[in-house]
Amino acid sequence: METTTKEFATVAVTKENSVSTVTLNRPDKLNALSPDLINDLVGALTVVANDEESRAVIITGAGRAFSAGGDVEKDILPLSEKSPAEFHSYMGQAAVLYKLVVEMEKPVIAAVNGHAVGAGLDLAMACDIRIASDEAQMGEFFVRMGLTPEVGVYLLPRLVGMGKAKLLSFTGELINAAEAERIGLVDRVVPADQLMPYVNEFAGKLGNGPVAIRYIKKAINLSLTMTLDASLDYASQLQYQLAHTEDHKEAVRSFLEKRKPTFKGK
Repeated sequence: METTTKEFATVAVTKENSVSTVTLNRPDKLNALSPDLINDLVGALTVVANDEESRAVIITGAGRAFSAGGDVEKDILPLSEKSPAEFHSYMGQAAVLYKLVVEMEKPVIAAVNGHAVGAGLDLAMACDIRIASDEAQMGEFFVRMGLTPEVGVYLLPRLVGMGKAKLLSFTGELINAAEAERIGLVDRVVPADQLMPYVNEFAGKLGNGPVAIRYIKKAINLSLTMTLDASLDYASQLQYQLAHTEDHKEAVRSFLEKRKPTFKGK
């Protein structure tokens, strides 16, 4: 079992075998998103995205929170003092972060270990799958600061429906993990002391069929903007490409030979 670690100022990146874990590392601030943390996340996720040996990514928080949203002093307070150009440049970096997660070719799992609110919830929603501790709590806190959710206005209705998305966004209500699972905001809830072992084991399984998973993620994301006919046509194109990969041929051979496949991501 090979483990490597890379440190940024506010983010830690650990790779164990084929799984990379990106940990928000401002535990004294409940991993609130500051300009430095956003920049470090962009840097760390770019490294992970380009790492061919990494087949799945976990995003989590150090300490007792996933992320408490925007740092009030460093992130929210300065917003009104920025010029239009400065404001859009700053918000553009947050957009880069969200798009990195959504568009990354690898599956990204949010291990929600505690509070995930405001921009912290938006970051979790950008991930492909959310697995939460039974002690986690979530909320779209932007309205409490007189602001609008960022990527949440796009993702939240797609996860929980229009009515629930508006309810959570209008009220800034905090909900527990069980309720989040019930409405589809998280995909699975596990006991707090089992969260990281469970997520690591789950992420390890996603190393099987990495090329297929990459194509499936892209197809599902793009299908949200397609007609049925366009989606079927696109899926057919992807299926043709996958049918000519080494992984597909290995999967067929291993099935016929009654053994486990060895995927190479090619």
